[in-house]
Amino acid sequence: MNLKLAEGLDYLKDLNPQQYNIVKESEGPCLVIAGAGSGKTRVLVYRVCRLMENGVPPSSILLVTFTNKAAREMIERVEKLLGSYPGGLWAGTFHHIANVLLRKYGGVLKIEPNYTILDEEDSVSMLKELTRNIVDEEFPAPKKIKKIFSLSANTLESIKDIVNTRFPRQSCFLPRLEAISARYQKRKREQNLLDYDDLLLLWYKLMKNESIGAEISEKFRYILVDEYHDTNKLQSLILYQLAKAHKNITVVGDDAQSIYAFRGATVNNIMEFPKIYPRAKTFYLDLNYRSTPQILEFANQSISRNRHQFPKNLKSIRKNGIKPVLVRCYNPGEEASFVSHRLSQLMKSGIAARDIGILFRSRYQAAEVEMEMNKLKIPYVIRGGLRFFEQAHVKDVIAYFRIAENFTDEIAWKRIFALTDGIGGRTAEKLLGYMSGAGSLAEFCDRIKDAGLNARAVKNIGTLVQLLKKIKETENIPEGIDLILNEGYSKYLEKRYDDDAERHEDLKMLKEIASIYTSLADFISESSLQEYSKGERMSVEDPVTLSTIHQAKGLEWKIVFLIGVCANHFPHPASYADIMSLEEERRIFYVGLTRAKEDIYITYYVRDSYRTFTNRKSVFLEEIPPYLFEEWNF
Repeated sequence: MNLKLAEGLDYLKDLNPQQYNIVKESEGPCLVIAGAGSGKTRVLVYRVCRLMENGVPPSSILLVTFTNKAAREMIERVEKLLGSYPGGLWAGTFHHIANVLLRKYGGVLKIEPNYTILDEEDSVSMLKELTRNIVDEEFPAPKKIKKIFSLSANTLESIKDIVNTRFPRQSCFLPRLEAISARYQKRKREQNLLDYDDLLLLWYKLMKNESIGAEISEKFRYILVDEYHDTNKLQSLILYQLAKAHKNITVVGDDAQSIYAFRGATVNNIMEFPKIYPRAKTFYLDLNYRSTPQILEFANQSISRNRHQFPKNLKSIRKNGIKPVLVRCYNPGEEASFVSHRLSQLMKSGIAARDIGILFRSRYQAAEVEMEMNKLKIPYVIRGGLRFFEQAHVKDVIAYFRIAENFTDEIAWKRIFALTDGIGGRTAEKLLGYMSGAGSLAEFCDRIKDAGLNARAVKNIGTLVQLLKKIKETENIPEGIDLILNEGYSKYLEKRYDDDAERHEDLKMLKEIASIYTSLADFISESSLQEYSKGERMSVEDPVTLSTIHQAKGLEWKIVFLIGVCANHFPHPASYADIMSLEEERRIFYVGLTRAKEDIYITYYVRDSYRTFTNRKSVFLEEIPPYLFEEWNF
């Protein structure tokens, strides 16, 4: 048998035995369990090459990825290996493929081929228009409504079920939400518009059409799917219909890295693949090219505790390294001090900043680390997000304190007015005019009595002024933050944001940070300086990366700091009530561990600054045998 089927393409040389076996044997339904760092992309690329060399037309191959970037990279690698562009190959995201097919076959569903696709901002804008006459102050904001509708579409669950299970505080609004959904769908039909969710729903509907569905399934003789563990229920059903005619479907994924349930993804898709396709072959890629044996032993031991999984034991091809280090700190401030000073030592020893990643379960956990890095002028970038003190909700809360400290702070007033119901742009400008000539908060209140404001604005300004007085009178900044939350800002977060729980956690961390300041002026100055220093850092090339573990999936660094691995913070406290949620939290921990190539520091602390209870290390750390790590006290 001639294994060298194309110029410069030698399968036995370029692939390890596990990878080669998949490339040559993956006819019919195939499940590839590809461990972290095991070269799954290489397998997909070489499988595409092998199919074309065996005479399969590129137009009969469908490669489904989760990002357009991944699709482009795979096509470029195929082109490089074959020496020519694979014209006709179908490759792209679910939404991209759906759009192409609907342009061609959508008439069957009475969809005009010149439809326009609404992006997320367009969809939210339309929902804003549909809800503009709702005056209930607690009714969810358009962005949150869109999140509910999207989850309903992608999980194929009713809006009622989504609201009751994921957004129970909004259950009182269920009839109105269902009515808005009907109006939203009607408005889109009238204007020949589709949103992202419609693309998938209609693609599924197209595949269920007996004649067109069969035609499309016959067209794509080979289907290859990347990151199958990240698919939702709707996507899995689309794939099932696509493979119905021939069952030539190869899915590549890792159940141990399924961490996007909050977006609607389900680990059940990959776990149940052998049940859906009883004749499916299952392959394992467990040779890891990324991490040292010591890091992998630690990670293997952790994920082995999950019951709902395909058991696997990653093996490193790298030479021995050093053991992971667990670092016990007293509180978040001490943790931040350890991380920042250890970073300085590593960088002075010649480690490039770009080779270091600082990972965390939740965004709030990095706040104090950021502050310490700023003090030491260590360059960093937040992956996929804003720095802690740049976030809108943090700036909102600090704005109240800025006014309490400096009554004439016009920028802070504008921010607070924007949060206050009944105060639009014109009213805000009018009020700022009265404020500029006043000498105190009390004088400002007297002057606006004759401003001719409507009753709603007068009432809400009165409430705002009373809140500002209470903040000014309290000497404890964390208590002031509680006042702001309890007097309406907490409800504002719940109404406006679909990630309000995470934003509440950020504000708890703000209380942690504020608790070390006895002076309000010092607290405000320090928070302002955090923002001021960002310009200096942005000019530095290849800085240290700070990232949530979710944002870090697919990335790697020589050295990783995994911070905040405390019992009350990681796993998320809510996960203890449900075994599936707890197992997903352990998968998140596993993904964090397997980002490290050579060295990993796992930190935890035993006391929150302003709380009375103590923490212990995470249950995920208590599960690990002591011989697998070193332990330091800081």
